[in-house]
Amino acid sequence: MIGVVIAILGIVVLGARATDGVRTAQIESVLQRLPTAEAAAYYDGLRRRLRRIAVMRGVALLALLAIFYVFRQRLIGRPAPPPAVPAAVQPAAR
Repeated sequence: MIGVVIAILGIVVLGARATDGVRTAQIESVLQRLPTAEAAAYYDGLRRRLRRIAVMRGVALLALLAIFYVFRQRLIGRPAPPPAVPAAVQPAAR
């Protein structure tokens, strides 16, 4: 179970890194072609967007961990409480 979770997280992380690499190359290409003033404005917008993406990834990771935790708790379960002894069967108090 834990191995599957680690494999899924690894795939997600590798996919995100690959996507970020391609996106960074595209952004660098655009920034090189823009004049300095426009490039600075474009870069400021990118920083805000990347910060928001990082926060959303963190929230998604926390949600995924919470889902796995709850799923694990449901699978493990809790032992059933001992059956209640009826009053007629209990020994009398002395």
